Amino acid sequence: MRHWPLLAAIGFALMSGCAHGVTPAKSMPEQNTPDARTVFYCNGLKVVQDLLEVNEYNLQYKLCEPFTEVKYITIHNTANKATAQNERDYLNRRRDNVSISFHFAVDENEAIQIMPLFMHAWHAGDGRGEGNMNSIAIEICRSTLYDGDLYPRAEENAVKLAAYLLYIYRLDVDDLRMHYNWSGKKCPHRIIEDNRWDEFKMRVAASLENLKRPR
Repeated sequence: MRHWPLLAAIGFALMSGCAHGVTPAKSMPEQNTPDARTVFYCNGLKVVQDLLEVNEYNLQYKLCEPFTEVKYITIHNTANKATAQNERDYLNRRRDNVSISFHFAVDENEAIQIMPLFMHAWHAGDGRGEGNMNSIAIEICRSTLYDGDLYPRAEENAVKLAAYLLYIYRLDVDDLRMHYNWSGKKCPHRIIEDNRWDEFKMRVAASLENLKRPR
């Protein structure tokens, strides 16, 4: 099986040039084999491109249409204990005839890019509304781990990733959304439980301002 080719478009050429915090390049190498994994560092975060396999099932239920416009970044919790890589692998092999997909899973160590960023995903529960059709989805992993530091570290990595996505799409923290905002689902549940959405946005704003400083 092959992976989706990484076309020459800034919308999903996220990772080129990330190490320097600059505008991404306009082209990226293709991933043509199932084990092709490309590693980049964005805003101090390790990001691994490990895209969904292009097969009949994924094309029907997970791989979607091109974005017309990216207007928002949507934050989710996975509501389980799995790592980002396990989230990607589970989504890739899932066969329950449910339309579900997302762009990134992030844990305490890294983010896994699962979907090309030129393509919308099924994650917001609003059908063909702006959540699904105009926002990039970040799933924060480890969210049912209440002891230890794995979830807080995963959330901090999500802050870095969200800031970088806002930066390259020329968006602002007011363009951040929770899954809850699109469909009323209690997600991201850890942030909602602790009433920390404003705090999360402030942390993203600080990270975004750091990216905007002259190098």
